[in-house]
Amino acid sequence: MPALLKRIAFEVNGSLFEETNTITSESTDGHYISLRPLLHPTKEQATFPFEWAFGGTNKDIAVSKVSEDTIKEVFEFGFDSNKYLQMPNQHEGPVETYWQTIHNGVRQEKGEIFPMGKDQPGVKFMELWQPIDFSKEDIVITDGSVTKGRSVTLQIDTAEYFGLVIVVGQWIQGFLSKKGQNSKEGLSFIRAFETSQGTVDTLVQYGADSNKFPTLFDALSVGTVVDANGASWKTLEAHY
Repeated sequence: MPALLKRIAFEVNGSLFEETNTITSESTDGHYISLRPLLHPTKEQATFPFEWAFGGTNKDIAVSKVSEDTIKEVFEFGFDSNKYLQMPNQHEGPVETYWQTIHNGVRQEKGEIFPMGKDQPGVKFMELWQPIDFSKEDIVITDGSVTKGRSVTLQIDTAEYFGLVIVVGQWIQGFLSKKGQNSKEGLSFIRAFETSQGTVDTLVQYGADSNKFPTLFDALSVGTVVDANGASWKTLEAHY
């Protein structure tokens, strides 16, 4: 089942804050993208106004049931903007998190990362996620009980590019990275909403190649290739 989750709280080592407009897309088949633009970027952050962005396919994540209200996820990022940008002190290897549904659909995620290595103290974190209605452009809180909706995933993996686009309901999120460039100039992101009239309202757009994201998502089937200004995206998933 697809889901669209908005982060409403972020705690690191006991300090609680939220400085982003983070939304995570989860597709029916288990592919995912988390796009985390900063709410109030500083002058220094203006050239790359994101806390983080990552995503991957269901091959990058293992999910197991712990209890009736808790699941365990072990994942490695298919794409990680911090690693792409070769930022220092990055966690290496799988990340283990626990997700518990605590109230009115709110999901609490807990985990620990080891940016200085497994032989050094880790950094514990907690995030709260609220399901939102993926049929509405405004942020409308739900309890997560609506689980049916369009779920489409496209991927590009060529000599030049690696990227992923996930459509959940009417919401579109995607990343596109230029292989081997490892600078912010090689990254592009999109967050958009497709209206009932078929037009696309762009909410977040970044990067020189942001015109290479696909914009048509209906009547696709697995394996269909979609061209977007010379970028060829392959359909991994198409549920309507």
